Amino acid sequence: LDSLLQEMKLKNAHTFNLACQGSIYTHTLIHLVDGSTKLLVATLNRELFCYDLSMTHLARPCGCVVVPQTKQLQFTYLPNGSEIISIDAFNKSTDTNDFVIGVTIVKISETESCTQYVNIYSDWQPGAQNIDDSESEHSCLSLELDFVPYQLGHVNLGSHTFWRLGGSDNKIHVFSEDESIQSYVELEEEETLAEFAETLPCVPLFTDQFAEYGVRTTATVCENGYLVVSKVDEERNEILQTWNRNFAGPLTGVAFIRPQPSLGKPREFMSKLLKSGSVDESTSGSFPLSLAVGYSLNESMVFNDLEKNGLNDCKTLKSSFDYDCVTSLWVADLTFEGRPTIMLGTYGQELLGYTQKPETNEWLLAWHM
Repeated sequence: LDSLLQEMKLKNAHTFNLACQGSIYTHTLIHLVDGSTKLLVATLNRELFCYDLSMTHLARPCGCVVVPQTKQLQFTYLPNGSEIISIDAFNKSTDTNDFVIGVTIVKISETESCTQYVNIYSDWQPGAQNIDDSESEHSCLSLELDFVPYQLGHVNLGSHTFWRLGGSDNKIHVFSEDESIQSYVELEEEETLAEFAETLPCVPLFTDQFAEYGVRTTATVCENGYLVVSKVDEERNEILQTWNRNFAGPLTGVAFIRPQPSLGKPREFMSKLLKSGSVDESTSGSFPLSLAVGYSLNESMVFNDLEKNGLNDCKTLKSSFDYDCVTSLWVADLTFEGRPTIMLGTYGQELLGYTQKPETNEWLLAWHM
């Protein structure tokens, strides 16, 4: 593993084990006002953990010292007999840490009847510096659902944030905060975000979004192999363009790909970040927006340059079906070189990493573990 990580230009900073498994929906990132990011992970048996890498110790001239930290979080209204299905979180303030965390659960009673809820936790004490501050109290609003929840996410629109929740009723439900009643309410069809107004042909398994210059691009994949991509004018809440395709089996993941300018070597990047608190990515708009899609019955795919080609330019990720069914997908710039890596997780417990060859723009399997 160490030699593989060295080949990937990564260092094995921290690994952790969970006493119980989660799902593809039970992890999320939350960004703090100081620029740091924490990873929240939940398990099916109602345990939630917060993971982060502290970079506050600059002990050596050669760079910062990374200190891994793990803490279990305590949340109320997670009754015995329930299972966590999905989680999501965001910080709704740019000036302070005003955390909002959503957790969907399914509870099975002794009579084997099933009830579903989404719990929304908020209102951390003003003095809370971290989401894992054990002394902080928070409130919980629990909403009963009449469908089985799938992926929970959120959509930022100006100063307002909406929850979006995929359901077993073939819909993506949108919830908005109603301050007059201090609660969250589901938006009706005529009020909801434009791309979620129509009922889908099957259960939506995963949704990803990308917003830039007042246009939001949303991609959703379904259990029956249906893929739909929509461009929405955010101000008018109107669909500008829609593409869709059908495949023979479940599509298990989707993620937008947008190459970034090179941020320099990881050490140089961290030095800039610690000094200024941010990194200039203003030139990212010069790169085309593409889409990676995980496929359960064959090789996963990349749709190149959506603006130019729609869903017509489809390239497969070769050998991605050689390691069992793909169950999860993620895109990230692992080396800070401006070249994203597509990572696929498989049912056979393999992790595949694909990088793009600059000369031909072909995606090749760079490593697997």
